[in-house]
Amino acid sequence: MHWRARIGTVDGVPAGAGVLVDRARLITCAHVVDGLGEVVVTLPGVAEALPATVAWTGDWRCQGDRGDLAVLELGEPLAVPPCAFAPLDVLRPREGRGTAELRALGFPFGHEKDGTHVTLRTSADRLLGQEWLEIDVEQAHLQRLGEGFSGAAVYDPGTNLVVGIVTDAVLSGDQEGYIGRMLPLDTIRGHWEDLDDFLPLDWLPDAPRRELRALFDGVRLDPGTLELAVRRAFPTFRRPLPAFRTAWHAIRYAGEELTGEDRLLRLLPELGAAASVTVDPWLRRWMPDRYDDLAHAPAAPRPPSRPTGSVVFRAQSMTRGGGIDLSVSTVIDGVPVGRAGPVRVRRQQLRARAEALLAEQIGSVHGFDWMLEFVVPEGLMSEPFEEWQIREPGAARPRPMRTVPVVVRHLDRLEPLLASYLAVRRWATVRARGRTRPERVECGLPYGYEEFHDWLDADEQLCALAYAATPDPNWLSAALDTGVPIMLWRRHDCGAGNHAHCAPEKFLDRITDAVADLDPARLPFEVMRLRKEARSPDKGDAEHCGHRLTLFWDGAESKPDPPLSAVHKAGTSDSGSGGSGTESTESTGSG
Repeated sequence: MHWRARIGTVDGVPAGAGVLVDRARLITCAHVVDGLGEVVVTLPGVAEALPATVAWTGDWRCQGDRGDLAVLELGEPLAVPPCAFAPLDVLRPREGRGTAELRALGFPFGHEKDGTHVTLRTSADRLLGQEWLEIDVEQAHLQRLGEGFSGAAVYDPGTNLVVGIVTDAVLSGDQEGYIGRMLPLDTIRGHWEDLDDFLPLDWLPDAPRRELRALFDGVRLDPGTLELAVRRAFPTFRRPLPAFRTAWHAIRYAGEELTGEDRLLRLLPELGAAASVTVDPWLRRWMPDRYDDLAHAPAAPRPPSRPTGSVVFRAQSMTRGGGIDLSVSTVIDGVPVGRAGPVRVRRQQLRARAEALLAEQIGSVHGFDWMLEFVVPEGLMSEPFEEWQIREPGAARPRPMRTVPVVVRHLDRLEPLLASYLAVRRWATVRARGRTRPERVECGLPYGYEEFHDWLDADEQLCALAYAATPDPNWLSAALDTGVPIMLWRRHDCGAGNHAHCAPEKFLDRITDAVADLDPARLPFEVMRLRKEARSPDKGDAEHCGHRLTLFWDGAESKPDPPLSAVHKAGTSDSGSGGSGTESTESTGSG
């Protein structure tokens, strides 16, 4: 067990512990080497003061952050055998077996030279924040956790197999030294994928797995592209997929969570095409029999990559007579392919006229992935658009619009107003972040327009809101005026009083869990899935967050992303039939 290490500064000050994972690299906590570029590594009784560099650190920046992990690289490889890692499920509670007793060697005050052991207990069910496992020290033990144990390998004393590293502990109060946290292996490899090269994974032998990981190392694809590749490889797989961080994350998911001996044969060509990585040599080298069978199989016809389309409705209230001017524009891959209107309708005629206009336009989007966008004034934003009908010519029966993505947008965002500019900035922020992360808005907040506006105006990082019920008109106006590009709400009037019957917490918990980590560009498709699932006899229930769910999704950009259609200027004549014989005076694109 010479792989247990002490980490110190170059001038000899002890900083923490570490574990040798191969002949030249160690892992420790990022906070142990915070602010250091070089350190010294000591393997007690084996090697003293070996120079090492901090080669990589996780996302950790301050206490409490995730990704408290760092990789150190020695100047020269050692002859010392590195540690061996336990299977990923070794800490899973099992019937008839108590909580695993584990050990760690740390270097607290008074034991800086050779270290001292602490005996710990934990199990996989003690997960904290989807990142750490809680660990505890029985009070009967003399040695407790303290400074000097950070980065220490946690291992099974019966097998000497490593299960993770210590990160922190309670250092004050009644629980001082008795309660702490560790990073288990599954969390560590989520931050540092190289760890998979050393784990005992049974879905692929070590050599081909390491070569495959190296093949995709450094490949950067957005989560939406990765999910699309997996969906194309496994079109019948209907369960929700995680937000893939990297191509290797997607490959590992297929290896460990999906079934079928051909799962890599199906996935790798899709990922290779998306990432411009040539996978044929690897397949030929490591799966020659199955690869040859695949190569000689009749080629299945594959549709070309399909552009994305939108059918965009624009409804503008008229001040005279209370009518609404309704027009529709169809856009494929950013190119207008048809439009109709405007036609003057009364509000009670809006649904019937929109369904008729869609029936005239729907032929333009056959064979494409498409969505519906309703660009409307504030007063129409809570219309149940997704419950309206798609009346396709020649179809036996209509189908609800919720069978395609449906979003609501604000009519004023088409104008060169300050709110439109603010929306572009906030959209750029949320797209760069890559996660929707909506802010919860309880229906009982005592805010008026000014307070709500000031709250949003003071936080430019706030880019998405999830309302527990139909938003108060003042709140909706304030959000639109400050350029918030994403809002979700359940169309539900919570009423007055103490809001006892609107159950806001349950809805907000469910909707934020569903979309928090989602790429905002994928949000219309996830909301479509939630709306469908809410009505499923085996997946839905009365409290499902997909019921009566409105999605406001508006980046106010003059290009297809977002939304999927584009602003376009039209001539003075209407190229499509509006059904009224009137000529269109403007086009109805979106931006």
